[in-house]
Amino acid sequence: MMSGESADAVRDELADIAIYLLRLTDVLGVQLDDEVARKFRRNKMRFPTSG
Repeated sequence: MMSGESADAVRDELADIAIYLLRLTDVLGVQLDDEVARKFRRNKMRFPTSG
């Protein structure tokens, strides 16, 4: 786990990115949870696991 002032700054930036992403998906009408699930399915086909 990160600690200290630089860790606080990183957490603040990550929160800013998350806010921006959520706002962008709202403006564009994108269902982020659907797109993430679709991406996982595509990656599973592209990079199958052995075993």
